[in-house]
Amino acid sequence: MLLSVHATVGAIIGENANTSLFAFILAFISHFVLDIIPHGDAKLIKAYRNEARSKGVLYLIAFDLIASVILISLLFYFHKISWSQKVLWGIVGGILPDLMVASHEISHKYFLRWHKIHTWTHDRISWTIPLQIGIAVQIIIIYLILR
Repeated sequence: MLLSVHATVGAIIGENANTSLFAFILAFISHFVLDIIPHGDAKLIKAYRNEARSKGVLYLIAFDLIASVILISLLFYFHKISWSQKVLWGIVGGILPDLMVASHEISHKYFLRWHKIHTWTHDRISWTIPLQIGIAVQIIIIYLILR
C-alpha cells in the first residue's frame, strides 16, 4: 500500500482508539494486514531494486507524500479526525514499517528482520496487478474506511 493509505488508516485508528499506545499498535498491525492486499507496485519495486533506482519509484514516492499530506489535511478539514496525540501516534504506527524498510534499503543493515516480515506480507497473495488498478483498489479501501 501507499503511505497515504497507511497514514489515513492510522489517523482513523488514532481517532477511534482509547490511548495513544493502542492507536500506535493497531495502526502498526494494520500496516501489515493492508500490505497483504495486492496493490500494483510490484514491478516498480523490482525495477527499483534491480535497475539502479528506477525513476518510476521515485515519482511514485513523491506523489504518495503529496497525497498523504492532502488526505490527512482533508480528514482534518472535514472533521473526520481531530488533532490529538492518538491521531499522531496512529499515523506514526501506520507508516513506521515502511520507514523501517526504507532504512534497511538504504543502509542494508538496519531493520533486516522487519524488512523480511514486510516482504513476507507482500508475498502472501501472489497476484500481479497493474499500478493503475492497485491505486484504484487503494482509493476504494480509503473510501470504505472513511464511511
